[in-house]
Amino acid sequence: MFGGAVCPDPIDRQAGDPPAALVHRVHDRYLVEVVEELGLCPFARRSRELGRVHRPLVYIGTTPADPQRMADTIAAISTRHADAEIILLTFVVVEAPHPWHDAEGFAAFTPDVRQAYDALGAPRMFMVPFHRGFAACDGGPRGPTPEGLVPMLRRSPDPVIQCVRAEVLERVRAQVQATARERLRERFADDPVLRALLERSVQADPELSSDIARHNFASVGAGPGRAELEQRLADILRDRDEAYQHYSGR
Repeated sequence: MFGGAVCPDPIDRQAGDPPAALVHRVHDRYLVEVVEELGLCPFARRSRELGRVHRPLVYIGTTPADPQRMADTIAAISTRHADAEIILLTFVVVEAPHPWHDAEGFAAFTPDVRQAYDALGAPRMFMVPFHRGFAACDGGPRGPTPEGLVPMLRRSPDPVIQCVRAEVLERVRAQVQATARERLRERFADDPVLRALLERSVQADPELSSDIARHNFASVGAGPGRAELEQRLADILRDRDEAYQHYSGR
């Protein structure tokens, strides 16, 4: 288990299911080898090293997950741990076939959880689904785009709802804005008129998700970076399948 993560007791695990330690090991690889080492998220490593990442495991059998119960789980963690920045609600789907083996089937569940969570009045969270079935949208007449790469970057070993505390994103946005302003100051250091206009102007808040998407596209969208990304994802998913096959499920 990588240092800094907080892992609550697994939910609904039964004999024959993959043990929590095994699931965590596989997902540690994805978080460290893909998200952190390839620089896909500007705050992932810091949050983990400060112990502000929580990964509850939910084992899914034949009974569909209850959105309200999942919302309550997220709320309990975000309320109990005031410094929690990222909650990775991770689902181990042990029955086959199951609707959640399809990426879109799982993605459709996330809005239900978000709606139930928002009604609780718990700390604000932004939620997005991760699933191994997501793939980059590289087609189309205009060719690859930064936004088209995003689904591939969310190819986690098991279905995950990533919950990020709103204050974390707001803090990163502020840092990005401050950096952009400082670069403009340096650029116009020799022009007192433009510098004065800059100081009096109100800087637009950048769209952080778009900035991250552009950064990731530049580093892993094509060429050697893309090849390295695909190789790492394939190796982790293969590791997951080989490790889980020794467990029969319930």
